[in-house]
Amino acid sequence: MGTTSSAVKDFLEVAGIDSPEIASFFLKRNHNRLTASINDYFSNPRLVEQVKQNLEQKRNSKSIALSPKLKDIFEKYKESEPDPTGGFYIGVDGTLQYLKDLGYEPEDTIVLCLANFLESESVGDFREQPFLKKWSAVGCDTLEKMKKFINGTLRPKLVSDPKYFIEIYQYTFKFILDKGEKKLPLDFAAEYWRLLIPKQYFSELDRFIHFMHMSHKRKVSRDQWNMLLPFLEAYHEDPELKNYDESQSWPLLMDEFYEFIKGQQ
Repeated sequence: MGTTSSAVKDFLEVAGIDSPEIASFFLKRNHNRLTASINDYFSNPRLVEQVKQNLEQKRNSKSIALSPKLKDIFEKYKESEPDPTGGFYIGVDGTLQYLKDLGYEPEDTIVLCLANFLESESVGDFREQPFLKKWSAVGCDTLEKMKKFINGTLRPKLVSDPKYFIEIYQYTFKFILDKGEKKLPLDFAAEYWRLLIPKQYFSELDRFIHFMHMSHKRKVSRDQWNMLLPFLEAYHEDPELKNYDESQSWPLLMDEFYEFIKGQQ
């Protein structure tokens, strides 16, 4: 049963908004029951915001000349059904196949760069509009062109551009974080530290992870994640931490590690 124009008009009047698209979305979601649709609208502000973002992305995409071949690539890997907001996306299975067809293993660091480039907010979730927009912007409408861009632009940039490396490092925390969680399990964080952090800091990293286990610390916060990299760099230059200043803006965890190291000397 389609949404009637009178139902949309009533929804707009009661909700006090001017978007027929949003009205139609909630009416369709609630089988054209006006009261249920209005209650749904006011009870789910996050959903309303996501629907607004989807509509805005669709409007923006209309101004970009999309290659039919690029659209076909997305269609090949996307989920058969949209998410609750009506947005289409490439899910976990599609992502794995997409990476396989590109020739990458999921554990490859470059996959983090690709996810960042395509504005993915979580593992196994490539949204339609960013996928089409970003690949269109760099003129890639085949897997071969995409791989050439990844290997020729993103991979070298990760090595040669320190600011970009930090961007990817900090992005990774949110990307791999489970929905609803604020901290990463230590063992999971350690896997990605060894994937991202330069090998010259592995000795210091191993000592830090050992300290975490010895101190029965099993979770890593965003601040601890972000500050570990500069801390390891400083620790590498000063192995005995003689110049460590507890008054600096290090997380408390780093101060505790400093005391742990001093206690072993």
